[in-house]
Amino acid sequence: MTLSAPPDEQTARARGVHAMFFVVTPDPAGLARLASLVDQGRLRPVVSQVFPLSEGRRAFESGSRPRPPGKTVLTVR
Repeated sequence: MTLSAPPDEQTARARGVHAMFFVVTPDPAGLARLASLVDQGRLRPVVSQVFPLSEGRRAFESGSRPRPPGKTVLTVR
């Protein structure tokens, strides 16, 4: 789900959940550093499953079912 404004805290509390709003700022230098660590073998991402981009919906829906730990990856090429 994508939010464009902070969630209503009273509604979240009434439903027994903790709602949080945050904004992610792009960091090209940080991403390049992470890529370098992966290339050096010093950082190993854990991949749970891989889908072609054409199966993006199936990949998204897979998050609602049990699966091995790790990230879901969409391949673009």
